[in-house]
Amino acid sequence: MTGASPSDGRHDDGEPVPRLPRGRGLRLSVPELLRIAVLAILLVFLIVTQKPCASAVSRFVTSFGGQGSAAKAMPRPDNVDVPGSGAGSGSGLEGYERLRPGMTDDELKAAIERARARAAGSAAH
Repeated sequence: MTGASPSDGRHDDGEPVPRLPRGRGLRLSVPELLRIAVLAILLVFLIVTQKPCASAVSRFVTSFGGQGSAAKAMPRPDNVDVPGSGAGSGSGLEGYERLRPGMTDDELKAAIERARARAAGSAAH
């Protein structure tokens, strides 16, 4: 034990110290490098074109609402007729017959007849 004291933790017993195996590094073939480069270019392309493409699709989809025969048929907040929304009509539920759970068959038939009579009376006016 020359030059090493027992207190510093180094002991020389004469055996060779095994060395850790070293890897060969990161060696990639040309096709693998080409695949990595193509994938990187594709990812950059997707990131760059995402917003313009989304804006174009949005303009295309929203362009269908304002002209043609569908403009009046499509329900929009400005062209929907809500029952009872006219002036002086109260809550708008006067023209409806109230049905509740547990009604007997006779009560249901009577409510239907009242609704038919009310509809026939309003159609005659």
